[in-house]
Amino acid sequence: MASWGSYAPTVTYPSNGFALALRTVAASIVGGIGTRVYWVSTGGFDTHAGQGNAGGGVYATLMSTFGDGLGAFYTDLQNQGLLNDTLILQFSEFGRRIPENGSEGADHGSGGAMMAVGGSVRGGLYGTSPSLDPSPSNPSLENSGRDVRYDTDFRAVYARVLEGWLGTNSTSILGGDFLTNAPAII
Repeated sequence: MASWGSYAPTVTYPSNGFALALRTVAASIVGGIGTRVYWVSTGGFDTHAGQGNAGGGVYATLMSTFGDGLGAFYTDLQNQGLLNDTLILQFSEFGRRIPENGSEGADHGSGGAMMAVGGSVRGGLYGTSPSLDPSPSNPSLENSGRDVRYDTDFRAVYARVLEGWLGTNSTSILGGDFLTNAPAII
């Protein structure tokens, strides 16, 4: 088994911490070290001010860092023939409010998005796409139309991954049965 330091990826990874961490994970997978779960994180998304969604803004830069790194990782594993054996699960510990606050940012909100990527993932949108109509009668929003109401418990996604991908009992790990309402992502 080659060391991760001598790994020769099939693509050029961006030169940032997130992408280089993914490159290290790819090297470990290709090298067959036997680990089934890897954790890579990137920070800076707690943007309450000056998000600037247009080119060069904080949020656009963060999303480019994430997308470019993930794109390189995905393509590298695909070129290595390992994409069907890989599941990437992206999540955040908080959602965002819909309206921009007074300092060109977004405050913490109720609902957020998770993303599953991999060769065996059943693609698509799971859950209900919310209407952003701020009307008080809109069932997909809460807090006077400022927050998206979540409709898929993140533990249901974890349950699906634990049972369907890792082959272990999710009830004992999550402290309850969340598989019943789990989206069929894999």
